[in-house]
Amino acid sequence: MSGKERVYFRRRVDVVAGLLALGMAMLAIRAVDLQWMQAGHLNELAEKQRYRTFESVAPRGLITDDKGRILANSIEVPSISAIADEVPSDRIPALAKALAMPVGELKRRLHAHAGFVWLSRQVAPDLAARVMALNIPGVRQESEWRRYQPQGPETGHVLGFVGIDGHGLEGLERSMDSELSGRPGLMQVRRDARGHSLPGGIWLRKPKMGQSIHLYLDAAIQSMAYAALVDGINANKAKSGSVVVMRPDDGAILAMVSWPSFNPNDFSKYKPQQWRNRAITDVFEPGSSLKPFTLAAGLLSGHWHPDSEVYCEKGSMRIANYVIHDDHPETWLDLTQILAKSSNIGAAKIALDIGPEKLHHMLSKLGFGERTGIRLGGESPGILLPIDRWGPVETANIAFGQGIAVTPLQLATAFCVLANGGMRVSPRLVEGLPVPPPERVIPEKITHEIMGMLDVAASPDGTGKLAVPAGYRVAGKTGTAQKVNPDGRYSDHRFTAVFAGAVPADHPALVIVVMIDEPSESIYGGQVSAPIFRQIAAAALPYLGIAPDPGQAAPWKVLQAATTQPAPAPRHGSLQGMSLRQVRDYAVDNGLQLRVHGSGWVSRQSPATLASLEPGNLLEVWLSE
Repeated sequence: MSGKERVYFRRRVDVVAGLLALGMAMLAIRAVDLQWMQAGHLNELAEKQRYRTFESVAPRGLITDDKGRILANSIEVPSISAIADEVPSDRIPALAKALAMPVGELKRRLHAHAGFVWLSRQVAPDLAARVMALNIPGVRQESEWRRYQPQGPETGHVLGFVGIDGHGLEGLERSMDSELSGRPGLMQVRRDARGHSLPGGIWLRKPKMGQSIHLYLDAAIQSMAYAALVDGINANKAKSGSVVVMRPDDGAILAMVSWPSFNPNDFSKYKPQQWRNRAITDVFEPGSSLKPFTLAAGLLSGHWHPDSEVYCEKGSMRIANYVIHDDHPETWLDLTQILAKSSNIGAAKIALDIGPEKLHHMLSKLGFGERTGIRLGGESPGILLPIDRWGPVETANIAFGQGIAVTPLQLATAFCVLANGGMRVSPRLVEGLPVPPPERVIPEKITHEIMGMLDVAASPDGTGKLAVPAGYRVAGKTGTAQKVNPDGRYSDHRFTAVFAGAVPADHPALVIVVMIDEPSESIYGGQVSAPIFRQIAAAALPYLGIAPDPGQAAPWKVLQAATTQPAPAPRHGSLQGMSLRQVRDYAVDNGLQLRVHGSGWVSRQSPATLASLEPGNLLEVWLSE
């Protein structure tokens, strides 16, 4: 090899060596960068490839009634999910068939996400079992919490309902969502080298159950009120109706029901207008049921006394261009007779005598024209015109319940003032929430006088005689009011029928307000709403242990047997042949969760025997006519 060739060879060796040294240096730099400079970031990426995290909804808190009976709870149900990019395309048709879902819809869901996706939520256990039996990669069964209300339509308007994501959408479930909602859990699931999810997982944060709330509502009285309302609406072919039952001494709401009803356990099958709690959202003109407060304002003025007489113009009186009529022409009536015979003219003359300011002040102090503050969304304040809009015609009309609009809850709260010796207490639904202190609205002497007049109004000579259950006395007032047409004029064929009162009259334990909208068989509160009042009182008073007058003990024994008899014990561990109400009573008495299918009488149950059930377990029944 010549010298020139040797020089050329050395140069090539030096270049190769230099390149090798440079490569080694770059590798060393890259190693330092990966091992030290980017270690944290790369470890994070590796963890993401090996693990996936999922948020798990927590069970909501219980809602219980005054006696601790469960009105709403959360039950664990299966849901089907998938890691979309792990599901083999050739298995999609079989998966769609098991899910009872169109293939196109399933493909759309899977192709919309590369990672976690819900396929079908809160499904029946047998459907979940069919899906998981296919053993399709990427398809998972999750556990979720579904809200369940054992009393269904009876409490639906008060409690509302919960959406599929666990948040309250209506009623108490919505207004107290922050208290009832739990803290979601966080679960971590491992994946293999190919990215497929491995069974099991670990909790990074376990779900925490929401806060439970306790209501003043009594499930038994709620059922009584609901049954009586439905019976009354069917009998009178009415459009809708509401009932409120309150304890006057502390304002506790023992029942609040409305119709048309809906099943909150399957709320999506009903129209939104059926979700509305009419006892707090719908306003109506109270008609003659407002007259006791007009008379109270008259007595409070000092111009009038219980034995004062009013000339009732033989049934017709003109005020400006407006004529007031009474159903029955009368001449001279004292204040008790004005209530008993429900004279519009008598009430109007008292209001015109004392002036609009005194009547407006009385109605304002009773809470008309403002929300009661109950913890429920959608409550209406009603309508009470400002005093500068009260002329003689408006004053006369409002005196007998026209030109003012109230909710059933507002009217019940006002009657509680009369039953509670003149003290106004705020209505209470949820125990433990702060409420304003009681406030004196009417002197006790005047309320006793008004209650005596209302006792006569519900006597055999009064308009409310059909409201009185055997063995008791009622202090109450009927109301019949024309509804206003869209053009602002009063309708000649659309009415509301009302009865509001306290029972027993001498020591009131309950205030009950019944409002029926657009009855067809009769329009009068004494014919339509009073019998519903009587049905509720006849069942609720014995249930509360309140006996009738000693001279009428026979009806008490009959009612006691009908309302306090425990649910029959199942024969041989089977509920077959029992009615829905009997099954509900059995579930409540034994602390069981109840799921109902169909209507009529029990034809099948799960589990097949009741011996294995413990408090808190789920009892499922199928009914057929």
